[in-house]
Amino acid sequence: MKRRGILFCCLFILALVVVYLQPVFFQRVSPSRPLFDNPVKAPTNLNYEPIKADGLAKAIGEPLSDFEEDFGSPIRTYRTGYDFEGRVYNHLDDQQYLEINTDGESVQAIKVIGQGGASLAPFSIGMTMTDLTELTMIYPNFTLSQNDRSVSFELMEQDMNYRPLVAFDNGTFAVLFFDQTTSELAAVTYLDQTTLLKLSPYQLTEGELPLFQESQTVNQETAALEKETLAFVIIQKMRDQKELESFGMALDTHSEAKDLLQEITENLSDHLTSQRIHAYQKALTAERTSTFTLTQEEWQDILKEKEISTVSSIFEAPVYDPTFTILSWYSDPSVYNVLSNQTPEKIGIAFSKANMVVLIQEDENEHTEDSTSDDL
Repeated sequence: MKRRGILFCCLFILALVVVYLQPVFFQRVSPSRPLFDNPVKAPTNLNYEPIKADGLAKAIGEPLSDFEEDFGSPIRTYRTGYDFEGRVYNHLDDQQYLEINTDGESVQAIKVIGQGGASLAPFSIGMTMTDLTELTMIYPNFTLSQNDRSVSFELMEQDMNYRPLVAFDNGTFAVLFFDQTTSELAAVTYLDQTTLLKLSPYQLTEGELPLFQESQTVNQETAALEKETLAFVIIQKMRDQKELESFGMALDTHSEAKDLLQEITENLSDHLTSQRIHAYQKALTAERTSTFTLTQEEWQDILKEKEISTVSSIFEAPVYDPTFTILSWYSDPSVYNVLSNQTPEKIGIAFSKANMVVLIQEDENEHTEDSTSDDL
């Protein structure tokens, strides 16, 4: 009898062990139900997978002469002050804006705003993120080999939803810019790997970035004026897409923007802590993990000292490619709202090498001098 009791206890304990430890030794993943209808597909591997190159992705890296056989001569050329220039083409139609980056020999980047004759295949202006996920997964992590060294960067949630990156099988990439309010594709930038890393639109997690080299033959003041005009044009193009009234380009606002930029770049220690100055200086090096912008408190201090009234103000560094930077701003909700305000306002834009200031003020009298180009 005693033996039976001991046997019963042993069997009972064994049964408990089997029942309670079964999930540990025989793990099974149960299907989870998503809480939100998120169109971004979860990637199945750590690094990205390219898709077949099509449309303008095939033109990246080709000789400039071949590109202009198809698109004609540029209607405008912008000097950047660095080792590339911007060229604008408009022979196809008036609805689509097409600009390239080139070193004078090959096509390094192609930026397209709006619907038109240039092929964006497999993408299309107006497509949604759901449409994009039918073509490819949206990958958060990219590791690239640059000069035999690894460079890794990561897309944040906002990047994945409004500024995703797509890789092609010919070694080129596309940054897609989705509108904040409609969630529809508004613009695309195709670019080679080196240009992607130099612009560095995503958060660096490993390695060092290649840098744009300052031009020794271009006058920086001349380049600044040309970039100011270009930035104004791009902001207007984006406002046109939203059917918003154009900003006025006022001489007084432009002068105050230049004054602010000079104050920031020449008297940085008067307004920023040593830690923030270090962050600014690092943003201009190969080790930068992101761009540098002024905080609201820092802006208030500078504006108060200069006795300048403003609706909104932006300072960012480095800005090498004004068009690319402005398109990136439209994927940032806070900046998007500033640039998409429906109230009549005047704008001032200033450049000093890779430093950029945008100043937006109330347009009380609406007496402005418009500097838009008739060609653009």
